[in-house]
Amino acid sequence: MAFLVLATPAGAATEEVAVLRAPQGEIVWRFLPREAPEHVTYIKHLIKSGFYDGTTFHRVIPHFVVQGGDPNSRNDDRADDGEGSADRRLKAEFSQRLHYRPGTVGLARDADPDSGSCQFFIALENIPRLDGRYTIFGEVISGLEVARGIAALPRDLNDNPLQPVKVSIRLEKRPVPDAIVSLSPGRTGSGEVLTGPGKPRPYDPKNRLFHPPERPTASGPAVQAAGSARLDLAIGEEGKVLDVRFKDPMTADADRLLALALGWTFAPATYDGRPQKVRFEIDADGANFGPPTGGGAPVDLEDAMAGLATTPDKAGRVRPPRPALRVALPEGAKTPALPARLRLTIDASGGVTDVSLQSSCGDAALDAAAIEAARALALEPARRDASGGKEPEPLAVYLDLTASFVVAK
Repeated sequence: MAFLVLATPAGAATEEVAVLRAPQGEIVWRFLPREAPEHVTYIKHLIKSGFYDGTTFHRVIPHFVVQGGDPNSRNDDRADDGEGSADRRLKAEFSQRLHYRPGTVGLARDADPDSGSCQFFIALENIPRLDGRYTIFGEVISGLEVARGIAALPRDLNDNPLQPVKVSIRLEKRPVPDAIVSLSPGRTGSGEVLTGPGKPRPYDPKNRLFHPPERPTASGPAVQAAGSARLDLAIGEEGKVLDVRFKDPMTADADRLLALALGWTFAPATYDGRPQKVRFEIDADGANFGPPTGGGAPVDLEDAMAGLATTPDKAGRVRPPRPALRVALPEGAKTPALPARLRLTIDASGGVTDVSLQSSCGDAALDAAAIEAARALALEPARRDASGGKEPEPLAVYLDLTASFVVAK
């Protein structure tokens, strides 16, 4: 397999760069010490110590990023990939000059800006929403097409490649180009189709505003021979498959199934009567359509509480948020005979990300007021109890809520 290597003009400056080697090819990034001196020093220290050798790219998303550098990825337990760190946490060095362009290398972190340690990611597109929020310490000068190829591999619901992509990283002296691409902002929103504000909406069968996509138009022996492997698909507003993930990390023949599913076209889903980019699950033979069940997809609280509340050790029990929604009536308005019933999508931080009206109170203005009040709710996140004494896990949920209308005092 041949890989494109960017040509560097004769006489270009030579610098110490990181050379990452993976089965798919070589990725080379330069360091940007002017903007992130502490990060560059520490990452070079980790490379020199062999810290990254045998780690994997444990999170890869087409049109977004490939992420690696977690020491936990050396073991056989996929569940803890993404949770590991090195011996230091670094104070953020956010830049006002650098931008996330294709090839920009940043440091992953938790909610705390100063929690970055060793996990790095490579941007595959312009991602301006990350500017000034994640420390930039490097830029790919060759091998970006290798990173994009890794992002296109079959992967599970946590975006971990089914076949581990193990890497080694060395420091070497190599010519580098004069220009630093990350110094210039890219076109906003170009290329990021699976993440960010325009990402596919998870299909929610209990939301009356949703009309699901219909089964793929491809039929006959090719589909029937696909088997019953469970797929997580994202499709665009026109019904074309944008992305494929595998529910079972041990899925056999994943490369063939991936290529097959990417050729499907669906009758598009609609939301409130409009075509909708959507994510859902389906068997590889086109049967058993349903909502997504992993990879951060919201959990229906009613189903979760009914199915898990009786577990003997309480592991898996969901602790829901318990909001009350009271909407003040405008002066002179009468209390409606019916309540407004809403369905909320709440993310793992407790933020309300979507509100949809499921049944009207009979007054469009009051319905709109209820939706606005629901969007403004600040909630404790739902949490799922874990086994082994671990802290409860925050999770995204759907919550059905009734708005009460009260006379303002």
